[in-house]
Amino acid sequence: MRQIIFPNWLLWIDKNLKWLSIPKLPLALTLIQALGFLLVMGKPAFQNQLILDPSAVFYGEIWRIFTFIAIPLTNHILVFFVLWFFYSIMVWLENAWGSTLLTVYFLVAWFSTVLVSILLGIQIKTFSYIEFSFFFALATVVPNKEIHLFFILPIAFKWIAIFMVAVFLIVPLFLASYKDLLYLSLLFANYLLFFGKDCWLLFRKELEKRRKV
Repeated sequence: MRQIIFPNWLLWIDKNLKWLSIPKLPLALTLIQALGFLLVMGKPAFQNQLILDPSAVFYGEIWRIFTFIAIPLTNHILVFFVLWFFYSIMVWLENAWGSTLLTVYFLVAWFSTVLVSILLGIQIKTFSYIEFSFFFALATVVPNKEIHLFFILPIAFKWIAIFMVAVFLIVPLFLASYKDLLYLSLLFANYLLFFGKDCWLLFRKELEKRRKV
């Protein structure tokens, strides 16, 4: 496990604002996703009531800033495998960071998603980007941890993360407008806030090594 160098303000929150912690957050988010899956499977049109639609929010449908969290990543039966994996990721992070930092990571992700939706007038129809940000965090903390793909092929988290970055971030960035760039940046604000300092220090350390060589 890598020792991450967090910003000082995060360490202060972890030490002084324990009350921010949401008890059993991994279980709560997983159950919310499972409930969303069951509701959408029973009545597919119900998903339209969960979407974060800024225009609807301005007309008084405030619940939408919360209910998009329940939109399942997939409506396929494999959703149960996805939920199990999502739950495991959050538990691993909670064990590594503690409940307070995990809660802050989630709250920043939720707030930035709501903010980007309202500022840019974009409908948020999935919880997947927040789920991806949790996985990127775990792949940064334990890059060599392995999962058995299809229960057979062992593959390290770092390679899965690199693939996901290429497909969901790098490729869209080349095709994106400035609005889309802002959209993606704000969606992953939690990752940037938590790991920005650590990534910068690693980059600077690598530069110093190359200069010496």
